[in-house]
Amino acid sequence: MTLGAMQPYLFPYLGYFQLMSCVDIYLFCGNLQYIRHGWVNRNRIFVDHKKQETRYFTFSVVKDDYRKNINQRRYSDLKKDCDYLKRNLFQIYRKAPNFEEAYNIIEEAVNFNDDNVSNFNVNVNSVIARYLGIRSRFINVDVIEDKGFIANFCQSNCEERVIYLCKYFNANCYINAIGGTSLYHKDVFLDNNIKLGFLSTDDNIIYRQQGKEFVPNLSIIDVIMNNKVSDTKRLLKKYQIV
Repeated sequence: MTLGAMQPYLFPYLGYFQLMSCVDIYLFCGNLQYIRHGWVNRNRIFVDHKKQETRYFTFSVVKDDYRKNINQRRYSDLKKDCDYLKRNLFQIYRKAPNFEEAYNIIEEAVNFNDDNVSNFNVNVNSVIARYLGIRSRFINVDVIEDKGFIANFCQSNCEERVIYLCKYFNANCYINAIGGTSLYHKDVFLDNNIKLGFLSTDDNIIYRQQGKEFVPNLSIIDVIMNNKVSDTKRLLKKYQIV
């Protein structure tokens, strides 16, 4: 059994969905600290293809105690931000080859009447994942009511937390994004009878955008706007586990 876990980000990049697709169980972990200027409430898309200009789109979050977790934070004006995003996508991507289908999926994803940051993002990513045919089992750990689970999850450091998650869900393999190589150590996992791997997205992923030069690592929005779903599914397989 292979496990993967990440915070619920807002319309994240392709690699996020590659990780979702390569594991048996994928955990959305909203009970981790919200970090400003991270990827929880924003991502990047094109705003001007001719000028090769990209920009962040951001959903505003209610000001609150910085120590609160993602699942304790709320979007401050969700309808306004969703409407603004949709208007921008229409203006920017309306000539994209898969615009109509992708726009409808994005509209479905944001049509969710819950301003809790974690819940909203989990829904967004679940809708996109279903569209891409990802069949992993998704679990939102925020809704687990087991008090023992909550206590162990909250009190452990990063490495201990992940090892605990693997044991809790009976996983003998854990896959993390490549950015976690400094946080997790294969020998420590092996001591707990767990194989550790890191997903590295292929450097040569290129698809036709509307600009002159390819810009990598934009939001999944850019990917599905410019690719038929069958082509995006092929892109999902372009990674290595190291």
